[in-house]
Amino acid sequence: MTVTTAPVRRTWMVAYALAMIGVAAGWFGPIQILLPEQAARLAGEGGKESLLALVTAVGAAASLVANPLWGALSDRMRSRRPIFLIGTGLGVAGLLVLALADARGPMIAGWVLVQVGLNGPLAALAAMIGDRVPERQRGTVGALFGVAQIIGVVLGTALAVAAGQGAPGYLAVAVAVPALAAALLLISREPVRLPERDRIRWAVVLRPGGQFAWAWLIRFLLNLVNALVLVYLFYYLSDRVGVTGAATWVLVLTVVNVLFAGIAGFAGGVLSDRWERRKIFVGVAAVILAAGTALLALFPVVAVAIVASVLVGVGWGAYVAVDMAVITHVLPDAETRATMLGVANIAGTLPQLLAPVIAAPIVTRLGGYPVLYLVAAAIALLALACLPRLKALS
Repeated sequence: MTVTTAPVRRTWMVAYALAMIGVAAGWFGPIQILLPEQAARLAGEGGKESLLALVTAVGAAASLVANPLWGALSDRMRSRRPIFLIGTGLGVAGLLVLALADARGPMIAGWVLVQVGLNGPLAALAAMIGDRVPERQRGTVGALFGVAQIIGVVLGTALAVAAGQGAPGYLAVAVAVPALAAALLLISREPVRLPERDRIRWAVVLRPGGQFAWAWLIRFLLNLVNALVLVYLFYYLSDRVGVTGAATWVLVLTVVNVLFAGIAGFAGGVLSDRWERRKIFVGVAAVILAAGTALLALFPVVAVAIVASVLVGVGWGAYVAVDMAVITHVLPDAETRATMLGVANIAGTLPQLLAPVIAAPIVTRLGGYPVLYLVAAAIALLALACLPRLKALS
């Protein structure tokens, strides 16, 4: 791979984090509150889970295709900026469609457009780490990439609560996404890039012993744990825990989660750069995520849900602290960086497709929320079992 040596400035890091916060707010504000509320309003109490599963699954399927396509297109252009701008515009358009949606069809179409669009800036932001950030800073900047996503979750949720569910919430998120991206576009001066070659070394990437393949699998498993926690959190709190004002409690737990994830993520990124160690953070993350999801399964009360949110936040933060550093370290070469990061991002979007498919039958027929969250704990431990296969990583 081509090695970047010039350090990035703190102002660039801040602008980069703000842009990622905006993208994440556009994604997770709807997932946390707006889509569940809309599904309940359109399908009623008897059909809300099925409609939400359908909408999120179709959207995730679209995302699954869009992310590597955006990455491949980005690798063939002289700048990441057009991908960032076009994708952001499509994502905002999708949020506006959702704001006006009064039936299942427009709701699905709007969410598909959001998923397809926001994968554009996501692909561009991921590729910028390889383009601009030297190896010695990738733990810190990679942690910002992950922590910013977590902050975007709470921002999107807070906007949905503050502006109101339905159209006002979607409009607030639609304004926030481009507003937060503006700083990076204004200060970023990209080096001129030559279009990359068309051939990807798939034999290197996908062979059973390939480091990229194992890093991809670990990312997939831990993202699946996170997706299983989030997908029915609104319904878990209202139906299983029995709280009143489930939307407010989603916000409270999200704030708790984000606070501890942000602390763990940023501290972990800095420490991983200082210690030049990545694997230990992934292992700790998997164990803590398993503990947090097991608590949700076994003790459906508010106090325990708060403790579980702390654990899930710390675990997720420990993982995102090194996630991008791990992935960029095992990329096959620099010439297909955005394309391969798009493939890597499938490990983050595919769980959105699978989470409702896995969760819906468990919640409705196969044991309910206790079984759902125990399955999530088992998946976290499976990721831990895969970690020794990353032999080239410290």
